Amino acid sequence: MYTPMTREQRRLVETMRSTTLEFAALARSRDEFGGGMQWLKVKKFEYLTRYRRDPVTGEQKAASIGRRSPETEAIYDRFIKERAELDRQISALRPTIAEQTRMARALRLSRAPEEVGAVARAIGLSELIDHITIIGEAAVYAYECEMAALLPREMLPDDGMDLLVAGVHPTDVVDELLAVLRRAKIYVRLAHLSEDLAVAELRTEEGLSIRLYTMSTLGGLIDRYAESSAYGAEAVRWALDLPVMHSMLVDRNGRAATVAVLEPRAYCLLRFVALDVEEMSLIRREASAELNATMVKLVHERWTEPFIEDHVQTIGPLHDLLGEDGFPSAPRM
Repeated sequence: MYTPMTREQRRLVETMRSTTLEFAALARSRDEFGGGMQWLKVKKFEYLTRYRRDPVTGEQKAASIGRRSPETEAIYDRFIKERAELDRQISALRPTIAEQTRMARALRLSRAPEEVGAVARAIGLSELIDHITIIGEAAVYAYECEMAALLPREMLPDDGMDLLVAGVHPTDVVDELLAVLRRAKIYVRLAHLSEDLAVAELRTEEGLSIRLYTMSTLGGLIDRYAESSAYGAEAVRWALDLPVMHSMLVDRNGRAATVAVLEPRAYCLLRFVALDVEEMSLIRREASAELNATMVKLVHERWTEPFIEDHVQTIGPLHDLLGEDGFPSAPRM
């Protein structure tokens, strides 16, 4: 149901992960230097001014730091030097990234839809990486890299992206997310907002659906799931408390993107909730169930931590999938 990566593929994934995480960290640091500084003369004095474009409104804003003095000159010099050093480090990584992109295509590691990769990359290069987690099926592209295994191409998802965002309602972060995507030249519109504001859907010009959820939204879904599986709901709540992972995915152009995803066991348990309580077509449900069944097997056999035995016993579909395989001790890779 999946194919372990070759030694060459695994080696490339490891080096791409290191390069991608480094580049993303540099890009986020460089973003702090957006805009610039300049000396402005007002009457007979010069003032150091910091200017940059507001990421949400797009308006150019400026603020005076102070009259020219040894202190403000030191601030200006430090700003220019640190910005130049970041630009140097970023430029030095670009040839490596280009070569890794070429190799990813050659070794058939180019997996995620280009539109998914573009959105993930925009988020990963911004501070939103610490506030947005991929929780839907698009996360499997990152899990392939984490567990060094490739799913059958016909099984790979293409039903958009489900994102867990910070805030009480998804609308709390929409403006900031739109600004980050706009900077990456990804233009989206609000396609749907539920009456209770629990779920928002954005749609790109290419038709990619981006569904936004919050922890309160997931809490409501888990409460509905608890009506048929109280112990299973507790297992899902436990899983969602696990730390979020920073990983990467590789799109069909071979370009990598830093992403935040759920711990793989949490992903599998949350998918059981979605299959139980969310409305979807029969064809969609069958494809989603098949994908999650493969992911359960993959996690069981290749992830560093096993499913908790009590969870297996209380979640019927999970127990059915694992059967009598047992519960091997971690790590297994």
